[in-house]
Amino acid sequence: MAGYSTIYCIGGEGGFQGADGMNPIYFQILQGEGERRWLEPHYFDKTITPIGKIKVIIPESPELKDAIIDACVAFAPKFFEKCPTLEQVKKECSTITRLDFNLSKEKIPDSWYVLREEARPIVEKELNIVRARMNNLVPSKIDER
Repeated sequence: MAGYSTIYCIGGEGGFQGADGMNPIYFQILQGEGERRWLEPHYFDKTITPIGKIKVIIPESPELKDAIIDACVAFAPKFFEKCPTLEQVKKECSTITRLDFNLSKEKIPDSWYVLREEARPIVEKELNIVRARMNNLVPSKIDER
């Protein structure tokens, strides 16, 4: 069986300096677990579109440091327009539907790895990303604190 375990939300800071959570949410990255971990987008802002036809990313390993960067770039390239390699990657990945860093790494263009490094400081310093792990919930036992 496979299912979702984590949601990453990318959006604006709600309230003063994010004191009121996140608002608006631009898009989410859903993390799925099964035989292999995968990431897929869910868009709230319909002006955000992926590179080419990319709908799924399979990380090289369960360690997600690079995978979150890859997902942000693949699923929301509009945030990385100042990266010099973006246009080249868009051309080279125009027909790709899945970035599989685990079993099909040879199909990913070398320019992707250059773009990843160009995008890293944008993801780390400019994007507002929050993570929510999915846990089973019993409504009568919700702690409001």
